[in-house]
Amino acid sequence: MKSVLVAGIASVVFASSANALSLADFGVNVDGNFVDPPGVTNYLDDNGLGSVFVRVDSTLDITSQFFVLGYFDYDLGDFYDDDGGVEIGSPGSGQSWEIDEPGFTTGNLLSNFQGGFLDGTNGNLFPDDVAMGLGWTFDVDPGKYATIWFHTSLVQPQSRFFLAQYDVASQQVVYLWSTLTVPEPGSLALLSLGLLGIGAARARRQR
Repeated sequence: MKSVLVAGIASVVFASSANALSLADFGVNVDGNFVDPPGVTNYLDDNGLGSVFVRVDSTLDITSQFFVLGYFDYDLGDFYDDDGGVEIGSPGSGQSWEIDEPGFTTGNLLSNFQGGFLDGTNGNLFPDDVAMGLGWTFDVDPGKYATIWFHTSLVQPQSRFFLAQYDVASQQVVYLWSTLTVPEPGSLALLSLGLLGIGAARARRQR
């Protein structure tokens, strides 16, 4: 098995009697911090499947741009270097992705992840060692926060965009998808105006 290059969160390994499944490498890069990223909560189960939650708080005085990347390298079946990868659907606004050999031989996904970007390509030369990356770039208003979920499952999701890593010999497929929630400035402005209007109406009634 490859050396574990986990950034801030421990890897988990699972093996069944029929097929081997292991999360060999995993990490989250929060605005350039992939060693000990803040705001990350790991909900992955003993199989290396489940969810990872990230909260990004803005303590700046102006609206600022942030990014969050997730890196997932599963080993499927009996060998780590006989997998394939595929992207399904269209990424959302501000969403980035990459499928590639991690970088132990020919690929560059791990170095891209650590460098803070994903190149939006599928560089997998099937069969090969495969890793998957998903990320978001987004703006957060002063004093607000954004939330990101990364989900992994053996069941195909209903998401508009997701990645899949597969092993033909074992017939295993691992799916990866992600969601981003950011308060919209327009919505907040409308809410503020609405509250001001309610306050003015009450003031008039009390006169």
